[in-house]
Amino acid sequence: MDDLIILGSVFAVFIGAICIGLNEGRKRQRTLVRTLKENYGKANLRKWKTEDLERISYYSKSQDRIKDGSNADAGRAKIRIDDLTWADLGMDDLFCQMAYTGSSVGDDYLYYLLHHPAGSGMELERLEEKIAYYQENAGERLKLQVLFHEMGRLQNYSLSRYIQFMEDMEPGKNFRHHAANGLLLLSLLLMTVRTGPGFGLFLLCLCYNFLSYFRYKREMEPCLASFRYILTLLKNAEKIAGALTPVWKKEQEKLKEELKQFNRFRKNSYLLGSGGGAGGQEMEILLDYLRMCFHLDIIKFNSMLDELQQKADSLWELYSLLGELDSCLAIGAYRAWLPGWCIPDFTEKKELILEEGYHPLVEDAVPNSLVMDKNVLLTGSNASGKSTFLKTMGINILLAQTINTCTAKGLKLPICQLYTAISLKDNVRLKESYYMAEIRAIKRILDSAGEERQVVCMVDEVLKGTNTVERIAASTQILRKMSREGILCIAATHDSELTRILEKEYQNYHFEEEMAEGDVHFSYQLKSGSASSSNAIRLLEEMGYGKEVTLGARAMIEEYKIQGEWK
Repeated sequence: MDDLIILGSVFAVFIGAICIGLNEGRKRQRTLVRTLKENYGKANLRKWKTEDLERISYYSKSQDRIKDGSNADAGRAKIRIDDLTWADLGMDDLFCQMAYTGSSVGDDYLYYLLHHPAGSGMELERLEEKIAYYQENAGERLKLQVLFHEMGRLQNYSLSRYIQFMEDMEPGKNFRHHAANGLLLLSLLLMTVRTGPGFGLFLLCLCYNFLSYFRYKREMEPCLASFRYILTLLKNAEKIAGALTPVWKKEQEKLKEELKQFNRFRKNSYLLGSGGGAGGQEMEILLDYLRMCFHLDIIKFNSMLDELQQKADSLWELYSLLGELDSCLAIGAYRAWLPGWCIPDFTEKKELILEEGYHPLVEDAVPNSLVMDKNVLLTGSNASGKSTFLKTMGINILLAQTINTCTAKGLKLPICQLYTAISLKDNVRLKESYYMAEIRAIKRILDSAGEERQVVCMVDEVLKGTNTVERIAASTQILRKMSREGILCIAATHDSELTRILEKEYQNYHFEEEMAEGDVHFSYQLKSGSASSSNAIRLLEEMGYGKEVTLGARAMIEEYKIQGEWK
C-alpha cells in the first residue's frame, strides 16, 4: 500500500509538472500574441550593434557562392547595390528601422533583399501580392508572426556562415565510435563468464570513451547551436507550411517538398542534447551519461553533418522561402508605421517623377516633388537640403526596386541600376586623397554606361576636391559625358557657372534660405531654376567670425566681380 502511495505521489508530481509547463507555455504565447498586436504599426524599438549588422550581412555577401541559379532568387542574386551606394544612402540605419522580422532567417533575407534589386516589375508584383495579403488579413498574419518569433534568433554568430562552414567540413568517421562501443558491450558479456578480466576491459573501454568524448565534443561544439537552430527552423517550417494561404500555394508545396528531405536528419536528433542547460532534469542528466559512455551525440552529429552536406541545396531553399515570408510580414509592418507610402509605377520611359517624397530617417521631413525627363543640376546654399534630397531620391529608387515600397505619394521610374557619390572620404590607410576617392567613384558610374538596365546616379559636389578652374572645366565634361551616354543624373553643385554652361543638357532646380530677425531659415522646398544667393559668409557672421573676416571677404568678392581676378 505504501509503495502504491509513493508511486501515486510521484506520478501526480510528474503530471503536475507537465501541466505547469504547458500552462507557462500558453502564457508566454498569449503574451507574445498581445505584444505583436499592440506593436504592429508602431516604431521599431529593437536595438542594434555594429557586430549584429556584420553578422546579418554575411548571407547577402555570400549569395554569389550559394546561389546556383535554380531557385526563386536567381534573378535578384545577379544584381547588387554596391557598397558605396549603400553607405551613401545610410541603408544600415534604414534596415534597422524596418527590421520588424521575427527570426534570424528573416533578418538575413531582408538585408539581402535590400541589397539586390528585382530583375523585373513582374517579380515585384509577385512580392507585392504576398505583402498585401498579410497586411489585409491580420489573423493569418499573426499566426505566422508567432511562429517566426518562436523560431527566434541566434546570438553572436551567423547561421548562414556556419552552414557554409559545415558544408566544407570533413565528417567524422563513426567506425571508431562503433568499435569502442562494441568492445564496451563485449566486456559486459565477458564479465558474465570471467568477471575479473571482463571488468578490467570494461573499465579500460569506459575510460577511453570518457576521455576521448570531450576531445570529439570540443570539435563539434561550434556547430551544435547551428544544428539546434536548424532543427527549430525545420519544426517551425512544418507549422508555417500548414498555416500558409493560397497566395503562397507554390511556396507551400515547395516547403513541404524540401522538408521531406530532412526526415533522416531529424530522426533521433534529441541525442544531440537540448542545449538549454537542463540542470536538474533527471532524464537529461541520464542521457548526458549515456552520451559520454557511448558517444551517442557524436555519432548522431556525424551522421547529421553528412546528411546536411548532401541536402545543402534544400536547406538553402528553405532558408530563402522562410526568409522571404518573414521579410514580407516585416515590410507590411513597416508600411503600417510609415506616415505615408506608395507602390512605385514602373515605366520603360527614361524619366523619374517623384511626388511628395520624403527621407524616412529624417524626423518631420519636408516632402518634395520632381519631374525629371532629362538630367538635373541642383544648386543652393550650405545646409539648404541638397544632400538630403539626393539621398531621398536614391532611397526611394532603391526601395521601389527591392521592397516595392516608396516613402512618397508617388514615384514613376524605369527599372534601373542605381549609383551614388555623396558622402565620400579620403582613405589614410590606402594613402588615397579625397580627390582620388571622387574620381574613382565617378569613374565607376561612367563605366556602367551601356548596361542592360538604365543607369541612374546621384552625385554631390562634383570634383570639389580640386581647384575652382579645373573643377568647373572637368565637371562640365564629366556631366556632359553622362548626358551623352544616357545616364540619368542628379548632381548637386555650388558652382553656379555650371548651370549656365550646361543649361541645354541639364534642368536646373535649387533650394534657398531666408533671413529673418538676423537668422537664417531654410524651407527645404525644391524650386525650379538655379540658386541666386549664397549664405557662406552670412553663416560666418552668425557664428561670430567678426567683421574683419566677413567684410573683408565681401570686399574681395565685389572686386573679383569687377576685375575678374583675385587679389
